[in-house]
Amino acid sequence: MALDKDEVSSRVLDIAEDLLNEGGAINLKARTIAEKAGIAVGSIYNLYGDLDGLHLAVNFRLLDRLSRAGMETMTQMQSSRVLDTKGRLLALARTYLEYVAAHPHSWAALLAFSPARIDAARREDYIGRLDGLFGIITKVLMDDKKLALDEEECVLNARILWSSVHGIVTSGVSSRASGNPEVETWRQVDHLVTVYLAGLERHPGRLTH
Repeated sequence: MALDKDEVSSRVLDIAEDLLNEGGAINLKARTIAEKAGIAVGSIYNLYGDLDGLHLAVNFRLLDRLSRAGMETMTQMQSSRVLDTKGRLLALARTYLEYVAAHPHSWAALLAFSPARIDAARREDYIGRLDGLFGIITKVLMDDKKLALDEEECVLNARILWSSVHGIVTSGVSSRASGNPEVETWRQVDHLVTVYLAGLERHPGRLTH
């Protein structure tokens, strides 16, 4: 009986994601995937073109999951009537921390994956998914009228906050320091968001051109 193409594609993606999460990009090998999926090596290339195409497909899946997790967090905040900017930003940061902790190697492989390795159409789609993540933070800032930020300023500050929290989280997840790195990571994230928002509240609507 012929295997369903969508079923095979999904199985290959699952295996590739598992391999990436077990050992990063160096662990992504066509022969290993083919053996685990019970298909010919050539089938992988027929489905995804090359290993970069397969890696990209896994990255799309990871970004989509993180985006859904962020939107679910925002919905939960709305339902719980947590409307203050700090509370919402910290909830999103917690979602990101938990997501990275659950997918340490595959997320690191995603970050190391250069969009320059893919064609223009798929690169635009890839960057669009990243922009979608920034957009969740941008909306939180735009909802806070006290900050008096226009859309351009919200986008800028969303990117700064994302980059800063991302740096703290990825460093904390990969830390081999003694003690409880997650506690220290969260302490740093909380401090960053608190101080950053205090600065915006003191100097609202200030964008340096």
